[in-house]
Amino acid sequence: MNKSLISIGFEIPGHSDKSLSLSSDQSLLDYDIIIFRPDISGMYGYGAEQYQGKLCLSDDASFNLREKAEHWRQDLINAYDSGKTVFIFLSELQEVFVTAGLPESSGDGRSHVTTRHVDLFQNYRMIPISFEEMNNGRGREIRPTRELNGLSPYWTGFKDVSRYEVHFSSKMVAPLLGTKSGNKAVGGIVRGKLHSGKGAIILLPELDFDESKFTAEKNRETFWNKKGVQFGDKLISALVEIDNELNAQKQRTPTPDWATSTEFRLQKESVIENQIIGLSTRVESLQARKHGLLCELEKEASLKRLLYESGPALEAAILDALGTLGLEIKHSKEAESEFDAVFTWGGHRFLGEAKGEDLQAIDVDKISQLERNLSEDYASEGVTEYAKGILFGNAFRLQELSGRTEYFTEKCIATAKRIKAALVRTPDLFIVARYAKESGDADFSKKCIEAILAAEGTVVDFPSVPAQNGKIVIKAEAKESSDAQNQVASPLD
Repeated sequence: MNKSLISIGFEIPGHSDKSLSLSSDQSLLDYDIIIFRPDISGMYGYGAEQYQGKLCLSDDASFNLREKAEHWRQDLINAYDSGKTVFIFLSELQEVFVTAGLPESSGDGRSHVTTRHVDLFQNYRMIPISFEEMNNGRGREIRPTRELNGLSPYWTGFKDVSRYEVHFSSKMVAPLLGTKSGNKAVGGIVRGKLHSGKGAIILLPELDFDESKFTAEKNRETFWNKKGVQFGDKLISALVEIDNELNAQKQRTPTPDWATSTEFRLQKESVIENQIIGLSTRVESLQARKHGLLCELEKEASLKRLLYESGPALEAAILDALGTLGLEIKHSKEAESEFDAVFTWGGHRFLGEAKGEDLQAIDVDKISQLERNLSEDYASEGVTEYAKGILFGNAFRLQELSGRTEYFTEKCIATAKRIKAALVRTPDLFIVARYAKESGDADFSKKCIEAILAAEGTVVDFPSVPAQNGKIVIKAEAKESSDAQNQVASPLD
């Protein structure tokens, strides 16, 4: 039987198709063998500050990190319970501060202060193993602490390219590999100590190979060379061999149907089964609640797409913002997309086009499309005057706002002046729409629409959001930080 294998946070040379990033939502239950590497350095996003010498993540980055950590931790539990073999390459211990709960406000005016509470988050919370101690420490002198049995072929083939980044102690883990002195574990195995699972979790030191020797470049594209493919094949073969050995050890005869009859039933079986059914019902209820909250969160945060999106997602966010400001959206029956609509307000008609660009300004093509649409609209039956044209641009959308330059090219601006269209930078729209949504300030919303009306070939100068003189204060939760120092990962129970 061919074994299906997947790696998360780690790319096997020559087998990029078998890898997922830690940002993925993929389930692990489709695979027989799982390779996991809890390196969260690529999940920080933008805007991380410093606090007590460590990175302090934004609210969004904090939520995403916690969400993915829980996803993988639960998926690894499910994989273990299903009898899968999980290999965890022990990357360095990483600690960042993440948002904990809602911010608190105090004071008024210039004395207004917003206190932001944070927790210390460690990357090993992503795996379902608790550690009494874990510390960073790099070295290559590794020796077996007991008979390796099925792990021997792997260690023979890869000990020369193995390096430990951490050493640990855990009551859940049977040590297999240790430091030169033998008093610190750097690798081990977990079996029969988590839930009722039939699988195995094997902790291994990092693989340390020179990637440049395993890759080549052609036509500005990098790909794995023959040596890289051979290395990856050898690694997969060794891991499959370990899995086969573990499965051979745990093989047992399935319970035949006749042995499940009431004649042989133990008294506590029904009690335990009823408890499982009750827990399953609670889990389903909580999963449904979580799904509902995630949908609610996505809807609530939709305005933020004005900062970084393009295409239909950007268009939907613009419609949300315009609706928040008080414009009515009237779709035509033959509309090909949601954005093929006329916006109205106080007797005024608006027609818009939207464009997001990854790494450049909005060019003349899109405003030329707007001009054609305005002409077609004017030619429609019952229309007696041109609508107000609006070009929504999200230029350099993959860059932070502070690093973006001009949003519209000179030709685009020249065309906008000729047709007296308003130019709207979608991050500007986000700022005013967010304030209007959270404050309910109808006068402010009116001023925003009037600013769009007043712009004729210029970038819309929205009114300033009422000043908030407070400052952000980052405050760590003492209890959480203290707990985190004593326990790296929460126990499974």
